[in-house]
Amino acid sequence: MKRLLVLIGVGAFAGFAWLSLPGLDEAQLPDTPQNSSGSGVVQYVDAEQGVVTITHAPLPALGMTSMTMSYAVKDKRQLAGLKPRQKIAFRVAFDGNDYLITDIR
Repeated sequence: MKRLLVLIGVGAFAGFAWLSLPGLDEAQLPDTPQNSSGSGVVQYVDAEQGVVTITHAPLPALGMTSMTMSYAVKDKRQLAGLKPRQKIAFRVAFDGNDYLITDIR
């Protein structure tokens, strides 16, 4: 009986610990050929279309030099309050065809 209670307690603790882990969107992912973090300056925001134009530093993991480029944004709500000339940090993913901003700070 004691063993059963201990196993239930350990299982409950493990379950709660698992649920408290950050999801992939929240986790700090390493820079890879599929995603990278960068910094830059906002040039233009099209909140309706969910697109932001950024002049950014090199993104070596993606093989990009410094450039100005328009990116689609995964969550349009992240564009709220962004203004031209604002400095940002961002995370961009590449699916083999398109680039997508997954996080803006």
